[in-house]
Amino acid sequence: MLGFWLILLAVTLIVIFVLALLPPPEEGTLQERRNNPELNTNNQGLHNERLDKFFKSKYKGDMYFIGPKGGYYYYQNGRKVYL
Repeated sequence: MLGFWLILLAVTLIVIFVLALLPPPEEGTLQERRNNPELNTNNQGLHNERLDKFFKSKYKGDMYFIGPKGGYYYYQNGRKVYL
């Protein structure tokens, strides 16, 4: 009986670990994501298009920006992180 609970615990931990590695879900339809850079996308090409058009884009849960001098950055813990 103890073996069953250990296996169940191991499977549960593996599922939680795998779910934590998945990117956040995309928001809205493809057309809505093309026209609204604040909606999350996991598509690198669409992310780059939105950066070129709007100078900002939410990609895999993080909002990226292009600064006035052309530098790429995002915020982490309230600080700008340049790429």
